[in-house]
Amino acid sequence: MELELERMQVFFPASLEIQEELLKAGFKVPYDKETGRKTPVPVVVSSREGRKLRKDRLLKASDFEEDGKFAFVPGGRALVDVEATDRGFLILKPKAIEYHLEDMNFVSIPPRVWGTWASFSLPFSAYEALMDFLEEFRGEEPKGFYLASKGSGRRIEVYAYKGRSRKDLGIPVFGYALGLHGLTLVEEYLKEKAEENDIPGERLRYLKLGLRKRKETKAGLKVGIVWEDGKPVEITMKLSTTAPRVRIQGLYGELVGKSRGELVKTDEWYFVVHASDLYWGLRRVRSAFGS
Repeated sequence: MELELERMQVFFPASLEIQEELLKAGFKVPYDKETGRKTPVPVVVSSREGRKLRKDRLLKASDFEEDGKFAFVPGGRALVDVEATDRGFLILKPKAIEYHLEDMNFVSIPPRVWGTWASFSLPFSAYEALMDFLEEFRGEEPKGFYLASKGSGRRIEVYAYKGRSRKDLGIPVFGYALGLHGLTLVEEYLKEKAEENDIPGERLRYLKLGLRKRKETKAGLKVGIVWEDGKPVEITMKLSTTAPRVRIQGLYGELVGKSRGELVKTDEWYFVVHASDLYWGLRRVRSAFGS
């Protein structure tokens, strides 16, 4: 089953593994104080509504309009393919069709200490079709599902997690892969930055800019629904990792953060969960406001 995403954001700057790989290749990540050269690790973004952001945050886009200090990127397109296995696992494969690259710029909390680093959302209109697809894998309602929420006022996000110790993770994730390989805009961006930093172009072909779950990686998918004015409007799925910790040598000292997985060269995007976990997680969240 293929569904169209409402928006997608993969925060590759949250990966110290990718930052270290670029540093070793000679890129000034994220910023060199002496020369002023910078190579921010890009956030891959696709949004059906389009986005308005400061021009200095837009790293690369196929099309955009300028308005003073701001840039407007028209709506993009991203899909997710949902496949079930005979053993009851669900493989979700996001695919960026029309997207752009953003710079995180300064944030008060460094991305390397975040739990969530990849976010995908569907319009709530996809809920019934997704639940119908998952119905045959539902099994008996399991124990140990809990709800948490964030936000306030007219917009609240409620998500499910399985097990009292997994509030920061969600439902178990058994495998994932996400990376910057195979994305044309990323290839163009890195080629430009290589020329700017006097890095031989052939070095780019050897870079490993993908992430795959290790056996020891603590990973989860926060499955939630966004409510606006008491009505469900969006289904969210957020990939989180919380352990182990990783250390790298940055431009200006040692950096410590949460591991995002094994560094690999891959253009695959997927994550794997139990189909029944996704079904009951969504069902529990749907009933959060008694509907």
